[in-house]
Amino acid sequence: MSPSCPSAAEAKAFHWEVLLPEAKRASIMGQKPRASVSCSGSDDALSLPLSVGKLARRKKDSGEMRPQSRAELVFELVRLQEQVSAQRVAGLVNRRDYSCLELADKLRADGFWGSVVEERVRRSRECGLVDDARFARAFISSKIYAGWGQLRIAQELSRRGIDTHALPGWPEEFFGESEEQERAFELAARRSFGGKDPYAKAVRFLCGRGFSLDTARRVASRLRDEGLL
Repeated sequence: MSPSCPSAAEAKAFHWEVLLPEAKRASIMGQKPRASVSCSGSDDALSLPLSVGKLARRKKDSGEMRPQSRAELVFELVRLQEQVSAQRVAGLVNRRDYSCLELADKLRADGFWGSVVEERVRRSRECGLVDDARFARAFISSKIYAGWGQLRIAQELSRRGIDTHALPGWPEEFFGESEEQERAFELAARRSFGGKDPYAKAVRFLCGRGFSLDTARRVASRLRDEGLL
């Protein structure tokens, strides 16, 4: 008999349970509470996002899910994760834009299985729900407005899975040298740099905001020349 077609005795013997954490259980080490599924014939419990676990339990109780083997159970749980992950992504991108890596990290943190995460991100990218180039442009614009420098913006984009070297127009389209220095000057001019070496403090401040060392030095010199240090 084929492994995918268990005997009547095997089908009857197959048993599975969904275990949910306590309703008010606190997150442990920053991890969201998870559901787990145990089944006969296996000592390893299957971890699931809590929302998927609740859905699986409802479908089990209603008789909609009646797997006859662990393989069938896994198949059904993947289908439920695909359904719930689509709803999760829709809710996330409705509030703000995400990079592909950010979206994947969110789904992994929820507890979705790796294969489900990869497929959901792929589909989201194909249908335009997420777009790294679009995200990067919006991110750059908002951070320039917030007074960030080019280096810091590039670092933060890298943390979000975006390589600025592969971004069309980077950096010329976003950062003109004179514009970068002017933004740095306006930012520093609003602050007071006291102490024995205000020039050095101004340079450190601007470097900390992501401006290059050369830009920071030029701006600090201008502040000093204009009597602002």
